[in-house]
Amino acid sequence: MTFRFKLYRVTTAIALMISGFFTFMVLSSVLFLGMNLGAVIFLLSIGACFIHSVLSLYLQRSLLIPEIPLKESTPGGMRIMGAIGLIFALILIFCGLTLVLVTPEQMKEAVSQLPEEQQAAIRQTMLKPIGFVCLLMGALFTVNINLSFRFLRQWQGRQNENRQDEEQE
Repeated sequence: MTFRFKLYRVTTAIALMISGFFTFMVLSSVLFLGMNLGAVIFLLSIGACFIHSVLSLYLQRSLLIPEIPLKESTPGGMRIMGAIGLIFALILIFCGLTLVLVTPEQMKEAVSQLPEEQQAAIRQTMLKPIGFVCLLMGALFTVNINLSFRFLRQWQGRQNENRQDEEQE
């Protein structure tokens, strides 16, 4: 196994745990607290990352054990869920950078524009750690999705070689 494949396996496992945790947390909050458009969009986005991680496990298994084929829908599903996950990851990176790089004066001004109930709930000291978590999650999802696309191309190359070998025989 190459370093890149080991990195792919590790990032898939971590992305699966993180996205699974947030998927089921948001799913339970939507079910018990009611529908909220923001929560539903977050659920669909993080759910795409979760599904992509599961499909990545199937791809890894197929790459390690070529006798186990992938379903026909897996490559297309990986591309679709990967594209949605990549958009979500870039949004996470942007939000994380925004929270990390904002100055205290800018934060006070932004918080002062919120209703008083929300102002009391927001502590400025908690925003930078949230920003770092968003940055790390976005970077993890981006690396994982890019590696999955690379290994999917490798898998497809092997499939094409196998088909050509079968046709020549």
